[in-house]
Amino acid sequence: MEKTIEKKYRKLSDIEHVLQRPGMWVGSINPHTADLFILGEDKKFLRTPSTYNPAFLKIFDEIISNSIDEHKRNPKLNKLDVTIDKEGRITILDNGGIPVKMHKEYEEWIPEMIFSNLKTGSNFDDSEDRLVAGTNGVGATLTNIFSKVFSVKTADGKKQFLQVFSENMHKRTRPDIKNEKKNFTEISYLPDYARFGMQNIDEIHLSLLKKRVVDAAACNPKLQVSFNGEKFQFKNFKDYCTMYVNEVFFEESSRWKIAVGISDNSFQQVSFVNSVETRDGGTHVEYIANQIASWMREQIKKKYKFDIKPSELRNHIFLFVNADIVNSSFSSQTKEKLITETKDFKSTHEVSDKLMKQIFSSEITKQLLDWLENKKLAEERKQLRALNKYIDTAKIIKLIDAKGKNRENCTLGIFEGDSAKTAFRNSRDPETQGAFPLRGKFVNVRELTNTKVIENNEVKSLLAAIGLKLGEEPTNLRYGKLLFYTDMDPDGDSIAGLLMNFFGKYWPELFEQERIYRVLTPFVVVKKGKEVHWFYSSDEFHEWSKKQKDLTSWKINYKKGLGALNDEEYEEIIKNPKMIAIQKGNCFHETLNTWFSGDSKPRKIKMLGMSVEAYEQLKLDEENEN
Repeated sequence: MEKTIEKKYRKLSDIEHVLQRPGMWVGSINPHTADLFILGEDKKFLRTPSTYNPAFLKIFDEIISNSIDEHKRNPKLNKLDVTIDKEGRITILDNGGIPVKMHKEYEEWIPEMIFSNLKTGSNFDDSEDRLVAGTNGVGATLTNIFSKVFSVKTADGKKQFLQVFSENMHKRTRPDIKNEKKNFTEISYLPDYARFGMQNIDEIHLSLLKKRVVDAAACNPKLQVSFNGEKFQFKNFKDYCTMYVNEVFFEESSRWKIAVGISDNSFQQVSFVNSVETRDGGTHVEYIANQIASWMREQIKKKYKFDIKPSELRNHIFLFVNADIVNSSFSSQTKEKLITETKDFKSTHEVSDKLMKQIFSSEITKQLLDWLENKKLAEERKQLRALNKYIDTAKIIKLIDAKGKNRENCTLGIFEGDSAKTAFRNSRDPETQGAFPLRGKFVNVRELTNTKVIENNEVKSLLAAIGLKLGEEPTNLRYGKLLFYTDMDPDGDSIAGLLMNFFGKYWPELFEQERIYRVLTPFVVVKKGKEVHWFYSSDEFHEWSKKQKDLTSWKINYKKGLGALNDEEYEEIIKNPKMIAIQKGNCFHETLNTWFSGDSKPRKIKMLGMSVEAYEQLKLDEENEN
């Protein structure tokens, strides 16, 4: 059936429009779920998954903002108390006071005019610079409309005004006027919970109302605030910020208060404009964040040679901004995001070099550098994975494979040269011991491109033998331990070092897992009858020889390498190897860079035992002599 013209076109009263289209006035009346900051018992704010009603919070904010705005105009208003009873009635009391006078033009008492008429208030003179939250003159009346009962009680030092509204402002009592010497304003309202899909105030909403009161105290240090009897007052905004993070770096100017702390891989902000929380930030947050990101990006590029995106840098910052913005504009009536353009702030705040340097020398930068290193490693491993096709097609050259099924119990001996192959086969346990003979010195991978590394046939064979893949975690390996069998001389040390360099560059976790060992081979073997002693260094041998009365009674064999071992000795190092786990100590990568990079300067400094400054002076003196 077609609607009549009268049903199709309707004219709503202000109250009807607010109740029927609440989103336009107070935001969504439907429950939202988000991670919000909740004040814990330890007086710290923690992000907590919360389901809340934005409109319900908004009608509370409208009343408390009136008191805060008046505090800014009149510092004599310095007390604000909020109480919530078991029935869910909310009362906001301050020691200010609204003029109890009749408006001559509208013939209405000022308190009644303010709290029961939309588009009514004292903030409509746009020629004035306003630093208050109220702008549109609708806030308190909206709270009245969304309440079952709403009472206004105020006194200006001469007279007291009392009026009670009910049934969503459809009904009201006649104003009760009497003499009163005190100054105060008390707004008490019972929300129409059903319109918000609520029965009463639950713990989450109670916590969020409490946070709004704490925020008011933080933004206004001269305002004494209480919530259900619990008092809150802050010496400064910095003290409030430490309720979110333990350490912040803080500075302030006449209209700006800035604090910066460390965040955990996502940009976090807590911000206020004229004492109202801007949960979604806005232009004031961008104004400060961009300054910090720009400065830090330049410093990191200069000192650490990383070109980081501003968005990546910001992910490690927890920013606090408390700004007073003249005639502020917001994206909606809920005021969760400031949209005033920077040029219209009518104030500036240039973040100081002192604060920047404090941030740069803090854990924020250290965490950021760790993240950059991990990102670089992840990107390298991604590139490396594309090269694994070379490994998959590799033919394993000269591998003597272990046959056992329990591969974690198997060891792979990486030998210097081919000469040991026959002796190894004769001495090993075929189930658990495998061998991979190297052909000469292993490649120095420190400064080679990944493509060049993987094109090396010996590298491909070794990786295929072990079961390692470039850019992938070392899991499901074919051998539980890797044993370096090299001569105990400078050449053997060099080969062992090159192998450490290789595994350390691509799989440093192998060292942490204690999978890599060096097998000690004898430097000298001495015999007398059935008595045999093995020595693994010249110092060890000399210490022993000093204690011998007749050294000539011993048969002394100097072993120049694995090839000099007889069958019995070789069998001993295979069946009972003396192994030393190669540990990943402090400055692991720095040490490998020192010894295996193309720049010989760090190695020379290390060998000479000099400081960098002393070495530079030595080279300068040598040049002057020449």
